[in-house]
Amino acid sequence: MLSKLKAKIYCEDVVVNKIGLFLSLIALSACGDNRDLSRVDAPDIIVITGHVITMDPKRPVATYIALEGGSILSVGTGDHTALYPDAVVTNLLNQTILPCFIDSHVHVRELGMDRIKANLVGVENVDEIVARLQAKFPNPEAGKWLIGQGWDEGAFASNGYPDRAALDVAFPDNPVALESLHGFGGFYNGQALGIAGITAETHDPEVGDILRREDGSPTGVMLTLAQDLVDTHIPKADQKKLEEAIVAGLTEMSEAGVTSVHEAGMTGEDVKAFRALAARKALPIRVYGLLDGNDTTLMDRWFDQGVLNDSDDWLDIRGIKVFYDGSLGSRTALMAAPYSDKPEAARPTERIAPEALQVLADRAVEGGFQMAVHAIGDEGNNRTLNIYETFLSEDTSARWRIEHAQVVLPYYYERVAKAGVLSSVQSSHAVGDSAWAEDRVGPDRIKNAYAWQTILGAGGRLMLNSDLPGEPWTPMETLYFAVNRQALDGTPKGGWYSNQALSVAEALKAMTITNAYGAFQEDALGSLEAGKRADFVVLDADPTQVDLSAIKDIRVQQTWVNGQPVYQAD
Repeated sequence: MLSKLKAKIYCEDVVVNKIGLFLSLIALSACGDNRDLSRVDAPDIIVITGHVITMDPKRPVATYIALEGGSILSVGTGDHTALYPDAVVTNLLNQTILPCFIDSHVHVRELGMDRIKANLVGVENVDEIVARLQAKFPNPEAGKWLIGQGWDEGAFASNGYPDRAALDVAFPDNPVALESLHGFGGFYNGQALGIAGITAETHDPEVGDILRREDGSPTGVMLTLAQDLVDTHIPKADQKKLEEAIVAGLTEMSEAGVTSVHEAGMTGEDVKAFRALAARKALPIRVYGLLDGNDTTLMDRWFDQGVLNDSDDWLDIRGIKVFYDGSLGSRTALMAAPYSDKPEAARPTERIAPEALQVLADRAVEGGFQMAVHAIGDEGNNRTLNIYETFLSEDTSARWRIEHAQVVLPYYYERVAKAGVLSSVQSSHAVGDSAWAEDRVGPDRIKNAYAWQTILGAGGRLMLNSDLPGEPWTPMETLYFAVNRQALDGTPKGGWYSNQALSVAEALKAMTITNAYGAFQEDALGSLEAGKRADFVVLDADPTQVDLSAIKDIRVQQTWVNGQPVYQAD
């Protein structure tokens, strides 16, 4: 596990003899089973030189940063030797140092768990799904659940949802459960449906749909909460497996330059695993937790005990992630007017009653919790704001968030700016949805969809993140999508509604200092300033200077957390 971190450091300029011991101890830590690098006997002061982009408007660029312990001692330009004559110096010539990348909406446990699932990203039909499953599970033991993830419910909703017939033929002795790309659909074979007791006579749940053949029998596709009818029968991972998945996911993210994440929708089991890892100092990077607000039992417990505020910010749990509506691709998002394409196929979903959301918000205010509501459709966003404004009319410092803010009504922008509500958006979603989004909402409503510049222009704050693992998620991909509004292959030419694209400076701000602000951590994270935590990344090129099309090709050379290197490229 730890050897993957490759925790090494290349020092071209060694000023004191302590560096040999420092490197030896770092390498020794990377070879052991304990991920805690904070106990390494590091030199007192480390100076790192290079092209430093600070994200501090008072000093936008610098030539060195000085570290002491886990904090930044100073950031400056010019000769540092007089200030720190005994420091260990690392020269990173022709490399760019940036503040920590904070991914403010992730499902990192799922990222780790997905490594043991069949990857279905990009499949276009059932035959491709079967082929991917057979490649992942060539000789499955009879009765073992076969799990996959990544088929695009938006694309399939446009072209026709799949039928389980081919799954039944290919896997007659194994239950199959396949989660969609964004989690709003599940695809199951007959074995899985049989275990769950789902037949033509089974009624749809109150929130969710069982798609059916002409004879009424289930096709195998279950939308939104109908998935729970089957998923409750899938054997759950124990805490050890959850911890392994979390560490694997966080480690992979550190290698991409992420030093802090906001885990969106922690279950009770997730919380236990994260807290156990934090207690052992085994979290590779920092975590800000948003609890599963749709779980009333979990929230009752947390409202009784209060927020978790770690003074070192390794694990804070202060947010509440609530699913309000569904997704645009599956036509389950709440829209103020009918869908523009196939309105008869739409199944708008309200996953929590407004009254229940109101009560949750009220208790959040009392307990000092931050609300973060998933809202995709314009009516879903409108109803969420209606509730928010009840509590934020006199207090705009609560930093409540709307996750996705994908399609909004024209007066959304002024309302969120006035209330201090953060719009937490995903650049990959705009690109991934571009093939069908305008079909769903039409040429007029699309002008208020994925409208990042309009949010900023009205004075709103924009958080930029990945919502991994559904789409390409590395920071350089997130940045590329934000400034180009294009897929990685450069399509469409000129970008999709490029008037809403962000500048590199705007996107970097949304990925660093604003994301830190969205977790009440801007005094410690998000920019390179004296007194802040020494979390930063080293890139092989400056994203503010390269051609926009080349941003996706920038590579992470090093990742530092708390003044320690946790990743070094080969």
